[in-house]
Amino acid sequence: MADHSSDPLLKEIDDELRDERLAKLWRRYGNWLVGAALLLVVAAAGHQGWKSYQTSQREQASVRYAAAVRLVAEANAQAAEKAFAEIAAQAPAGYAMLARFREAQLAAKQGNATRAADLYRRLAADGSLDRAYRDLAQLLAAYAVADRADPKALRQEIAKLGQPDSSWRFLARELSALLSLRAGDRDIARDELRRLADDPDAPATIKARAHDVAAQIGKAPG
Repeated sequence: MADHSSDPLLKEIDDELRDERLAKLWRRYGNWLVGAALLLVVAAAGHQGWKSYQTSQREQASVRYAAAVRLVAEANAQAAEKAFAEIAAQAPAGYAMLARFREAQLAAKQGNATRAADLYRRLAADGSLDRAYRDLAQLLAAYAVADRADPKALRQEIAKLGQPDSSWRFLARELSALLSLRAGDRDIARDELRRLADDPDAPATIKARAHDVAAQIGKAPG
């Protein structure tokens, strides 16, 4: 699976936490979490796209995809969105999936969280994709609207992603704890983060963040 330690693609989550000090925690860690999850799209889906590089048709798809990515870098969002949509509709499976993830990511980057979540949820519901990619799309859908949707409903939506057989369980558990925090359930959030910090299988960076946030929750006024 993907390396969860890759450098993040920045996508800020604004928030409306009830406590100013906890709001700073959400902004600080929410930014990293969203960026890390979005980059997993490239790391995970890109692998499948790379495997599709052999035929001329797939080579053309890779060229078109690279051109669309350049449009994003050039801040030509409208043209990039059109390009990704065309690749998603016409390219071989690997690049089509990657383009769909990028299209959703672009919508989120432009501030259209509702559209981003809808695009991710369509990916999550696509039975032709491997479970790992569908689960990733479901997690990203929750990230996209984490600052505005009902946090308890989102927790339910991603609950299965925190199970031991999920490829994204540590990120899902981290987001679940932050959603508890946003809902005002500080004790629940602190307990979830402490369990994550103590999990010997969790990546070191996630363990460190979980420990830090749990400690800060304990210091925040009730």
